[in-house]
Amino acid sequence: MDQPTHSPLVDDSTGPKSLYILTPIFALGILFYILRIYTRVIPTYRLDASDHASTIAVLASAVTYTLFAVAVANGFGRHSVYVTPDSSVKILQCLYGVIITGLWASVFARISVACMLLEFTASATWRVILWISIIFQAASLISTEVVELVQCQPIHAFWEKVPGGKCFSPPVMWTLGYVFTGKSREEKALVSAH
Repeated sequence: MDQPTHSPLVDDSTGPKSLYILTPIFALGILFYILRIYTRVIPTYRLDASDHASTIAVLASAVTYTLFAVAVANGFGRHSVYVTPDSSVKILQCLYGVIITGLWASVFARISVACMLLEFTASATWRVILWISIIFQAASLISTEVVELVQCQPIHAFWEKVPGGKCFSPPVMWTLGYVFTGKSREEKALVSAH
């Protein structure tokens, strides 16, 4: 009986392709942010909570993008057989940072939108809903960050083998991720109904 033949692995990477897609989007986002802040400062200074939340989101996005680019430079996107153990550690360290800072970017972007909507509504009901949304976002960020920081003991067990190190099982982390995403979507649907 003939054995199935497998084509040899190709030493290429999807990482740079991801950066080719993300870079123009990220640059456009930075341009819009700069234009927004410029129009809020010139001719008169009128920054508000939505601008400050937006600034935190943009800074967190810049850190996230940089960490992702460093991960790609270390081989993220290549087949694992072509990535050295040292590079694997560096990639996982960067991706851990992406998880931590990416949450800040996402949450503060939503908080910025909620703060902006507070400016446009006079309805007490919608103001309460928006404030609940802001509080929920802040609470979800704190709880998710705590889980991310304690998921591996010691913390560097996330990116390298540590004698006696323990991490939450992947299904536990997936479940927590689904809960965060589901609650965020539920909250977005509630706010978008405004």
